[in-house]
Amino acid sequence: MATSKEMGTLLGIVLVMAVVVGTTRHVHGEGQPASAAEMPDDMPGMEMPKKSNPAHPSTMSAAPPSGYAEINLNQDVQQRIGVTVGKVEQTPLAMSIRAGGSVRPDETRVAHVHLKTEGWVEKLFVAYNGQKVTAGAPMLSIYSPTFFAAQREYLSALRVAKSGLDSAGDQQTVVDTARRRLELWDIPKDEIVQLEKTGNPGKSLLLRSPISGTVLQKTAFAGQYVTVQNDLFVVADLSTVWMQAKVFQYELPHVAIGMPATVSFPSSPRHPLTGKVVFIDPVVDEASRSVQVRIELPNPDGTLLPGMFGDVVISHAMGSGLTIPTSAVIRTGERDIAFRVVSAGRFAPVVVKISPTRFADRFEVLEGLKAGDEIVTSGNFLIDSESRLEAGAGSMADMPGMAGPAMPDGREAGDKK
Repeated sequence: MATSKEMGTLLGIVLVMAVVVGTTRHVHGEGQPASAAEMPDDMPGMEMPKKSNPAHPSTMSAAPPSGYAEINLNQDVQQRIGVTVGKVEQTPLAMSIRAGGSVRPDETRVAHVHLKTEGWVEKLFVAYNGQKVTAGAPMLSIYSPTFFAAQREYLSALRVAKSGLDSAGDQQTVVDTARRRLELWDIPKDEIVQLEKTGNPGKSLLLRSPISGTVLQKTAFAGQYVTVQNDLFVVADLSTVWMQAKVFQYELPHVAIGMPATVSFPSSPRHPLTGKVVFIDPVVDEASRSVQVRIELPNPDGTLLPGMFGDVVISHAMGSGLTIPTSAVIRTGERDIAFRVVSAGRFAPVVVKISPTRFADRFEVLEGLKAGDEIVTSGNFLIDSESRLEAGAGSMADMPGMAGPAMPDGREAGDKK
């Protein structure tokens, strides 16, 4: 039998070997670590990670994109960062093109008033710009020697025709020619009849408005000598006006003649007006890369004045599709990320493919989500940051050589004194 001394020596050797083997296994990572269930939670100097409950199979989701991780946020944290949730929905796809524009007269309803002879202005019946006139109303009177001579020529031809001194056919041709000359000067028929009755040529020629409307420009003044080249008045019928708007080049595929357009004026309390696109300029302005688009608007009460600025919205219906609010998408440049609600308080990052066209405040989803999915619509930037941090922390914890459990004296395993 071994002596007590020998037994003590043998026991010491066994204890030393156990310590050496345990230390070697811990430093070099050999062998399998004990599970959390097998290790006591109250070991002095050590803080064991809590065992998390596995997710229910119904809440499991696909692997998150690289650099992201699913995260859990309790209700209090969600309220503090202002998390709101929306749904992926099937909605109409309406492309809205917004532009600024200004009111212009309808050029098909504008008249430039000229004389067809020359003379001196005697009297003005239109005194200022903006004055309303009706068709046939006098605008000015002039003294024209040419007009006076034309009247006398017509009266002379009539007297010869009545006397019968010349061939009836030839003389009637002269009368018709002289009368036609007066008519081409826009002399009304009743004035020509009055001239035939009285036999006295008038001294003044009246210039009359060809249309009813508003005088936009007046250049004539009393005593002025005018010729056929002078543009004396510009009159416009403003019962219909044009809205000239600029549409950018990339928006042109969504604009076509006949499309409805809504026009509103910030300075006017009236409801938005509805018009239609009647013309698209065939030339693109190189400086602004925009195209002039003309919208026709009714203006029966004359409240729309040339030069007024307004906002134009042209709508292009493009069917229907799956859409989400634009605030739900985080656009990183390389990919677009949305956060899907997996369960109460759990959010999963999802790479989504969206249409390049924006439909008001929504994007069309082409890939990544399905109808009915709930997604984060606000507070998602903070969720994005937390998801990235958690993914980064997880990857660093798995790196070899990172901090391990602490020793009872405060040192990490493997540290030397």
